[in-house]
Amino acid sequence: MQPAAAIPPLRDAILRLQPAGNLLTSLHLNLAQLTLESRAYSLPVEVLDRDILYFPGSSSGPKPRYLCDLSIPPTSYITANTQLTQKLKSHEVLEYFLLTGMIFIGLREWEKARVWLENAITYPLRGDAPTSRIMVEAYKKWVLVGLLIEGKMPNLPRWTSNNAAKQFHIIAKPYDALAELFVQPSAARFKAEVDFASNIFRTDFNVGLILNVVEAFQQFQIKNLGNVYTKISTPEIHELTESAGSGTQLANIQQLETLVSDMIANGALRATLSSDSPPVLTFASTGPVLSEEAMAQELSQAGQRITTLTNEIKQTDKLLTHDKDYIKYYQKYNKNKDGGQGGQDAMDWKDEDEEDLMGGAY
Repeated sequence: MQPAAAIPPLRDAILRLQPAGNLLTSLHLNLAQLTLESRAYSLPVEVLDRDILYFPGSSSGPKPRYLCDLSIPPTSYITANTQLTQKLKSHEVLEYFLLTGMIFIGLREWEKARVWLENAITYPLRGDAPTSRIMVEAYKKWVLVGLLIEGKMPNLPRWTSNNAAKQFHIIAKPYDALAELFVQPSAARFKAEVDFASNIFRTDFNVGLILNVVEAFQQFQIKNLGNVYTKISTPEIHELTESAGSGTQLANIQQLETLVSDMIANGALRATLSSDSPPVLTFASTGPVLSEEAMAQELSQAGQRITTLTNEIKQTDKLLTHDKDYIKYYQKYNKNKDGGQGGQDAMDWKDEDEEDLMGGAY
């Protein structure tokens, strides 16, 4: 069976077992691996585009009265003991985060890709545990995706491990250097840095992302003109912007006008281009203008997400009351608090010997 042919039945099996799809299982990892192998990126999105809230064995939880009860959480019946999943090690969780991010990169859904890559780079490390190679690879892609979204070096989330952050900046220095040059006006310097580190980008299998970043260089220069101008003619844009592909201005104004028209057509630039001679670009006000119907739909969807999240929080709170590790932590916390030593880190409640999910690096 071809890898792509195996994706739909595996996807459907996961959703049949847990319609909410928020418990990470070994089947999820298999699905992501098959997707990358086949490049059939759109087939598993219904599963991959779900927030992961639970891991196998993350909580013992209360035993359900009836196994057929549809309200019981998947953590109650999807376990290694029932053989509906295998135990996951920390590197397997990281691999799933990275592969899912790569799948959304393949779909050019940059925001979703960034979320999954951030899941990898902010994965908790214990003490001075070495930073995982998977986390470093996720960081490299995260920097490039951040450039495509923001047009500048993204800021690491504040909950990123300090040790991991230091390692990222050392090992992935060429990516940081590229990001710093992205906001500079000189396309020639940016192109020179791309050429200088080309072997590194090729070895990291990031050439495709680099090409997207090179293409985005001049596009962000054009978009950033909207911070200064309300209207600007295409000859002026041609004079003020440069292509990172060549390191110089585009060959002629017609190429610039084609680029601007394409950006407007695909939604990358909120502006209009007049039919005057020369054409004049008029930047639109920031932020999308929604119709009353679209606004009502947005509010309805937001309400549904809040309701779902509230229910998941209640379920998580319930599971914690049955988690022996959390109970031990809570007892210790209260004891220290009564003795005037309260305020210890709430992230320390997991047992030291729990290596399946919270262990070191791979």
